Amino acid sequence: MLEDNTQMSNDNTEQNVQTTESDESVDYKNLYLQEIQNAKKLRKRSQDIEKKLDSFNKKVEADKLSNLKENEEYKTLADELQQKLDLVNPYKEKWETYETQTREALLSKIPESDREMLAGKDLQTLEYIVSKQSEQKPTNIQPQFGASRNINTSPNKNWTEMSSEERRDNWDDVMKQFQ
Repeated sequence: MLEDNTQMSNDNTEQNVQTTESDESVDYKNLYLQEIQNAKKLRKRSQDIEKKLDSFNKKVEADKLSNLKENEEYKTLADELQQKLDLVNPYKEKWETYETQTREALLSKIPESDREMLAGKDLQTLEYIVSKQSEQKPTNIQPQFGASRNINTSPNKNWTEMSSEERRDNWDDVMKQFQ
């Protein structure tokens, strides 16, 4: 019995040693890259299946509509199409209000002389024109009050009445008096 216990403990220590040795030699980067490739493969497979499912559903719907036409069940066909139309109409109305508001906002940024000509253009064209127009507008630089280019800053004093510091600061103006 004692021999069995010692033999079992020896086996356990051997297994522990083996697992630590294998942990140290595992290339985790390689395992990570394999997992990434596997995830990409699974994602692609699921996307392909979703595409097939969508095409299958469209085909089933088209077959159903063609069967209804063949069997002259126009009332059922009309009801189904009306349900689809009822689902789409709120989105259509939202889009139309959005488009109208955006168009009006963009047209308000365009000069009145060009508004009539551009009123029939699509939104992307209007957005492009407005963005180009705003880029081309020069920034209106406001002149600083009291700072004019033509103001003579030279003192009205004669050079003889100036102190030595004033003469040094305004020497160019002093020399202009003698030219």
